Amino acid sequence: MEGGETVELNERKLQILKAIINDYFETAEPVGSRTLSRHYDLGISPATIRNEMSDLEELGFIMQPHTSSGRIPSDKGYRFYVDMMLQLQKAEFTKLVYLEELKKSTSRIEDMLKTIGEYLAKETHYTSIVSSPSYKKSKIKNIQLVEVEKHAILAVIVTDGNAIKDYMIHLEHEVNQELLNHLALKLNGHLMGLTLEDIGLDIIHTIKEQVQDGEEVISKVIDVVFRTIREVDDSDIHTYGTMNILQYPEFNDISKASMLLQTLETKDVLKDIINTTIESDDGHVKIVIGEENQLDGLKDCSLITTSYHIGGKKVGAIGIIGPKRMDYDRTVQNLRCLIKNVDDLLNKL
Repeated sequence: MEGGETVELNERKLQILKAIINDYFETAEPVGSRTLSRHYDLGISPATIRNEMSDLEELGFIMQPHTSSGRIPSDKGYRFYVDMMLQLQKAEFTKLVYLEELKKSTSRIEDMLKTIGEYLAKETHYTSIVSSPSYKKSKIKNIQLVEVEKHAILAVIVTDGNAIKDYMIHLEHEVNQELLNHLALKLNGHLMGLTLEDIGLDIIHTIKEQVQDGEEVISKVIDVVFRTIREVDDSDIHTYGTMNILQYPEFNDISKASMLLQTLETKDVLKDIINTTIESDDGHVKIVIGEENQLDGLKDCSLITTSYHIGGKKVGAIGIIGPKRMDYDRTVQNLRCLIKNVDDLLNKL
């Protein structure tokens, strides 16, 4: 927000800009001076409103989408409004009705984040985006081996941060639970607290020497250990309520809707959004509006994101994608409240 713009927007212009944004949010229709005069107690005549709207248009805060139509906020207008809203917004946290459900829903981080994404999409009526934790150099916390059949076992791998992965492993040789308990004890003894880089051939060779009867199991379990760490280190991205955003009239245009859907289905694009959020996070909610988005598919959208923490480290992000005609005040409050509680909940798991 440039300093000159603050001076130019006196109280009257500011009231009119806010009224246009509020009315356009409610109706999705261009706003005219008569509408503002009828619906808002601005204390000035329609003629004066028209003059002020002309000034706002000249300054770039509103625009006329069609000849002889009313005005709609421009990206610059939204940006000014959002920056002003963030400065004035009280540092109080709205009570979210689903927080109690979250607290008792699960002890697995992945399940909790899935629940968060689903609730966010439902509550905001926009599209939510959630990344699973990316720990970077995750460490093995625990390995459990469970006999399913004589030639099949379930390997459960837990990393720091309580990320849990399980795999069904089929074997050529028979096993029993007593042997599996012995093998799990050896694996945990040698691998607990190690990262992928720490697990060298010498460690693997030492384990195999100590458990000659279970060499096949050891080899296959170590394979899934490596797979687990790679998967946990490489954050996964999920979207919820994708169709919500298509219900807004801004996306009645088939080409716009198609481009947006393609963007939301491209994992690399979503990872860029998440990584940018994590890297640039300064403890506040980040808002990117319209043309500020680098991606063509999101230039008709606004993106509100923030990161979450485990053990004091930024490990993932949660965000909302909606039309530029978004309820910024409510959505930002919702996300602020959510992330405060999510950090607390995740660090108690």
